[in-house]
Amino acid sequence: MTYNVMRGRYNCYEENLKANEDFRRSTNINYFYNRADFVRTNLATIANHIRQYDPDIIALQEVQESPSSMSIHNEISTATYLAQQLDMTFTFSPTLFDNEVQMQYGTAILVNHHKFRIISVEILYLPLGLEPRNSPCLTIQSRHANITFRACSIHFDHHATDNRIRLQQAIKVINWLNKGQYYPTTLLGDFNANKTSTTLTNLYEFFLDDYSQDNSLPTWSECGEKLQDKLDYILLDRKSHWTIKNVIHGLNMKKLYPSIDIAMLSDHVPLFVETSLSISVK
Repeated sequence: MTYNVMRGRYNCYEENLKANEDFRRSTNINYFYNRADFVRTNLATIANHIRQYDPDIIALQEVQESPSSMSIHNEISTATYLAQQLDMTFTFSPTLFDNEVQMQYGTAILVNHHKFRIISVEILYLPLGLEPRNSPCLTIQSRHANITFRACSIHFDHHATDNRIRLQQAIKVINWLNKGQYYPTTLLGDFNANKTSTTLTNLYEFFLDDYSQDNSLPTWSECGEKLQDKLDYILLDRKSHWTIKNVIHGLNMKKLYPSIDIAMLSDHVPLFVETSLSISVK
């Protein structure tokens, strides 16, 4: 699963959600005293939606975390909170420090620790665009089968018209895939590019995508508008024997609350892909 949660902070639906009884019920809150109360409730509502699908791997983008074990007043550590809510372990990779709120900002991967163990963590430092970007790549091993694979959380440059940095970042990931010891690999995240872009065209030489109708739907919008661009993907490397069983677009998730649309919780919607991986026995 991949989800750009936009830190749960900047939300044009905030006042509507605060007045929503279903939303308040997520944390049994009657009044929002500060920003942290809203962010916590927003993330709890997100966790409730995610929990019904019991994902094994969750790639998160636009995550904020405290730079120390101490909590920051009025701020919520995104990956920490979601991992606690979903009973998962997580790896966070900071890319910059947000002086306004004194929090680190970056990407993360959550893993179902009951089914998988993390063998190693590698951080891919990507070519510099409008802001620093990197990708945490975890080598993960099943606790119940002889299967090892890698998962990377992707958040490419977000320049609206210049695709050159995104392409360079994609090439960096491709070069990494093709060097060193090989493992089946999946890329999950916000690529900030459409399917016909040079960024995705280059990645498609090495990675599979699903071409179902659900996976072609847009995943991002300007705040308050209808979804308009497909920016989020879950890609599977072509060398391995991946089978895509099912794809669920955020808008087609089971609706937990009649009064809450998933698009109200972030500017992106989540994308779920159910896959199986076959390993040849020699």
